[in-house]
Amino acid sequence: MVKVKKVISGALEVNCYIVYDDESLKAALIDPGESGSKVIAEIKKERLEPEILINTHGHFDHIYSDDQIRKEFKIPLAVFKDEVEMLADPYKNASKPHTDFALSVKNPKILFEDNQEFKLSFTAFKVIHTPGHSEGGICLLFNNFLITGDTLFAGNIGRTDLPGGNIEKMRQSLAKIKKLRPDITVYPGHSSQTTLANEFCHNPYLK
Repeated sequence: MVKVKKVISGALEVNCYIVYDDESLKAALIDPGESGSKVIAEIKKERLEPEILINTHGHFDHIYSDDQIRKEFKIPLAVFKDEVEMLADPYKNASKPHTDFALSVKNPKILFEDNQEFKLSFTAFKVIHTPGHSEGGICLLFNNFLITGDTLFAGNIGRTDLPGGNIEKMRQSLAKIKKLRPDITVYPGHSSQTTLANEFCHNPYLK
C-alpha cells in the first residue's frame, strides 16, 4: 500500500513528503527543505529506499538540502523543465537577497513535462504544470492524493509576488485543479493537509 509521511523541514516549515510502499519500502522524496539531516534520519528510521528526489518548484526553502539528499542516497533529482534555471540562480530561487547564503542546485537528471505520466517502481503519478507561484511549479497527482507544493494550501494559495510569480497564471493553474475529483486528499507545501472537496467549499480562490 502506498503511504505518505510528512516531515516538517526548516525554519519556514516546509512540508517534505515521503511517498512510499509499505511492503517494498521503495520511496519518492518530495521537497526536502532545509532540514536535510532530519529527513535523512526519518528515511533511515523507517528503512526506506528512496529512488527519486522531486522538487515541486525552485524556491530555496524547498530545495535547500537537495544536494545533501542526492549525495546520501545516490538518487536523481527531478523538476519541471522550466524550473532548472531557478534552482541554479540564487536570485531567482530567492536565497539572495532574502537570506545570508547563495543557493545553487544544478544538474537535475529528470525534466518533467506537463501532463506526463511518470512511473516509479511501486506507483505512478501525473505531473500537472501549475505556474503562478513560480514559472515551473507543479502538482503531483497520485491515485487518491495530490501534492500541491506552494500552488494550493488549506484555505489559501501560494504567493505570486516572488521571483517567477504571476497571478494570471495562478488563476489558470487553479482552474486545472478545479477539474479534479473532490475526494482527493491535498498535501500542500506548508501547513495542514486538506481535501479538494473542502477547498471547493471554503477556499475563496477555488469558489
